[in-house]
Amino acid sequence: MIASNKHIHKRNIGVDILRGVSILVVILLHINIHFGLKNSFLAEALPPKLFSFLFWNGFYGVVIFFTLSGYLITSSVLKRYGSLSEINLKQFYWFRFTRIMPPLIALLMVLSTLHLTGVSGHVINPEKTSLLRAVFAVLTFHFNWLEIQVGYLPANWDVLWSISIEECFYLFFPIVCLFLKKDWQFVFILIAFGIISPWARVELFPDSELAYKNHLASIDAIAIGCMTAILAHRFSFPRRWNLIFLLLGTALVVLVTFFKGIVWRTGIAPIGLNVTLLSIGISMILLWLHQRQKSGMQKDYLAFRWLRKMGEYSYEIYLTHMFVVIFAAQQIRRQKLDESWFIPLLLVCVLICYLLGWIISSQFSEPLNKKLRKRLRA
Repeated sequence: MIASNKHIHKRNIGVDILRGVSILVVILLHINIHFGLKNSFLAEALPPKLFSFLFWNGFYGVVIFFTLSGYLITSSVLKRYGSLSEINLKQFYWFRFTRIMPPLIALLMVLSTLHLTGVSGHVINPEKTSLLRAVFAVLTFHFNWLEIQVGYLPANWDVLWSISIEECFYLFFPIVCLFLKKDWQFVFILIAFGIISPWARVELFPDSELAYKNHLASIDAIAIGCMTAILAHRFSFPRRWNLIFLLLGTALVVLVTFFKGIVWRTGIAPIGLNVTLLSIGISMILLWLHQRQKSGMQKDYLAFRWLRKMGEYSYEIYLTHMFVVIFAAQQIRRQKLDESWFIPLLLVCVLICYLLGWIISSQFSEPLNKKLRKRLRA
């Protein structure tokens, strides 16, 4: 009965909006860094907490992406196979390859060309590493470890650290599923990662500012997303519970992203639990969103449609947004533009990032993804 409800969308609108928010705060963080907004009139005009919320939450945006990845891929497996242990390895790996690798390989070709032709802002410092080593690290899913060893690489390369973590998750997730006799056994894995990840965020590389980029530091967020999908698909919670999930989840997200000082002073952040709390908050919101979609209560509000579309194209936007940000920052310096240009340039950057992601998704990623998947079915 519910499946035939015409109001139920194939995609979860709320999840796409969360993805849109995540990619937006990532873009705003990089605009802040490359435009120098922290020293501009914006930092003085806006309340400090609001400025921090808008322009310093990019890392938390990636944490939300990790949580959503765990939730979405587990939900997909449960819908397709009924149980995690029934997963089809060949189909799973092929579907992940067709979605992730074509845009990533195309990006590597562009970045390699820019490096070899010496385009400013895109050249890898040979004292840190070589082009071949960087490409190899991306394709073997350990680019994050490379940066931990050598330091930051050019901005268009730097964003690929999170892709390495997600790809490793996609590599090992189906193998773990095959060993699970019951879906609920995943909770033991969650508990293990819940202990390991906060430690890995603060203790594994205590002398490196890039310690947060190691695989273990983010695996609890992904595991929490996986467990959330299992709960959402195996249990039906009373409406009152779902409302509590929404309120508590929103409170945790606001606490971690808006009240960073309180989170630090209470000792939550210094021991690495701020990321865990944020992931739990997002997961509670996901439980509410799942029930909203299941009951056909989701609405596609026009005011949020642009944000939902950003969520749909978030992967392509993530891979390409630094081209836009770097170019705009270079123009500010070359043309010696004053601070009055920052706000219009910021808005134009976000718009171009959106359009670029939409074009790549609609003209390249999705058509190729569908074509390659049809070959497997054939």
